[in-house]
Amino acid sequence: MKLSFIVSLLLLGFYASAQEKTLPVDEAGVYTFLEVKELKLVSKETMAANVKRFFKENGKSLKLQKSEKDTVFTGRGKMIIQKAVVGIGHPSGDATYRISIALRNGKYRLILTDFMLTPYERDRYSNFVPGTVSIPLERSPDKLNRAEWDANMTAIMLGCRKLADRLGAIIGSAVTEAKPEPKKTATVSTEKW
Repeated sequence: MKLSFIVSLLLLGFYASAQEKTLPVDEAGVYTFLEVKELKLVSKETMAANVKRFFKENGKSLKLQKSEKDTVFTGRGKMIIQKAVVGIGHPSGDATYRISIALRNGKYRLILTDFMLTPYERDRYSNFVPGTVSIPLERSPDKLNRAEWDANMTAIMLGCRKLADRLGAIIGSAVTEAKPEPKKTATVSTEKW
């Protein structure tokens, strides 16, 4: 009974580790995250306003560089890669990328590409700071750094998935603009003074 339980746990562990996803490679050999979603009930103008709101809400990690007639939004982004065990850890690097969001009637396309990995190192005060050398993600690692590269690739894939989920939640929602409250006329009370 115990042996079958242990064997099943080992098989489940092997199956779970085999399910790790990596970023696909496009025709130019660059790692690219691509997502196309259909939103039939949301108009193109609403999606454009929601994309602007998405960049504004994520201002620390995303910078909008240009937008072309409210149909194509391009910018730069940055995600921090954490090495953590039970919530306690340190950043091991950051990945910068180029983001492009294209809108059409009833659908949008998200592209994250041109990933550059900057490993973190300790400074003289023992703080983790970005290193001086950025490495393209396409550079294949050597044997010694393969495990760290795989961990970074998994973290980048999870970060891309979270970003795509946040964009999907924001872009599919209706735009709610804050309505100004009507101004009340000032009243004078002669009883209280």
